[in-house]
Amino acid sequence: MRLVLTGLLVIAVLCLGALNLHRFGGRYILTDWDHEAVMVAEPHGPASKTVRVVFVGNSFTFRNDLPAMLANIATSDPDNTVRLEVKAFTYPDAHLGDLLTKTEALAWLRAHPADYVILQDHSSWYETPQLIQAATADAERWRDALRTSNVTPLLFEVWSDGEGSDTYTNPQFCTYGSTPDADSDKAADQTRILARDLELAAVLVGSMFKKVQHIPDTPPLLAWDRHHASVAGTYLAALVVYKTLTGKTGTTATYRPWGMSKHDADLLAQANSE
Repeated sequence: MRLVLTGLLVIAVLCLGALNLHRFGGRYILTDWDHEAVMVAEPHGPASKTVRVVFVGNSFTFRNDLPAMLANIATSDPDNTVRLEVKAFTYPDAHLGDLLTKTEALAWLRAHPADYVILQDHSSWYETPQLIQAATADAERWRDALRTSNVTPLLFEVWSDGEGSDTYTNPQFCTYGSTPDADSDKAADQTRILARDLELAAVLVGSMFKKVQHIPDTPPLLAWDRHHASVAGTYLAALVVYKTLTGKTGTTATYRPWGMSKHDADLLAQANSE
């Protein structure tokens, strides 16, 4: 009996290790919570400038640790000339209003100068007029609160749920009868309108997801729940942010999470360069 229990324990540990394999492979271990210290990505040569970016978001940001993936990509890219400093404040299932009032993000920003804040709102913020109105008001509050700190807000364009999600088949959801492509287009359109109205720029992650999902042989960008990003999806999101902040596409970066093939990493980086 003892040998059986020991064997089961070993199997359980091995399975747990396999499930967490993706967390390794770069300078920073990927976590599902905010890193306490600022993550620093030093370029391989002299830095042309330093860019400090702060993420505020929910599970679309902290699942698979998008901020750490960004730092790992930048650190591994021999063509990168920007010293990136990365910090995050996340809150489960949060709207931008929650992130303003229920995290220390704003207080931290007032004490620590930053260049950009990436505002990632709730995944459904664009679905109904009422949600859009609330999201617009919250984004406007963030913009106004950051003006005195000379921080540039960037809107994070969210991705849509995947094919087979019950959000498209269950009449209780406001997206009932829609499709991933149509839902993605709606998110992109509403992000563009919000960015225009508030005179902000956007990080077009959702549009990149839609593009890549139609490329043959692409890795799945969504997890089993057809809602959150897979490891490959988070990697792609980090590449899009990386290009927005540095102008580099990641095609020369050597970092990829353990378990991700070089083929998949190269495919995603190539799509980000086109």
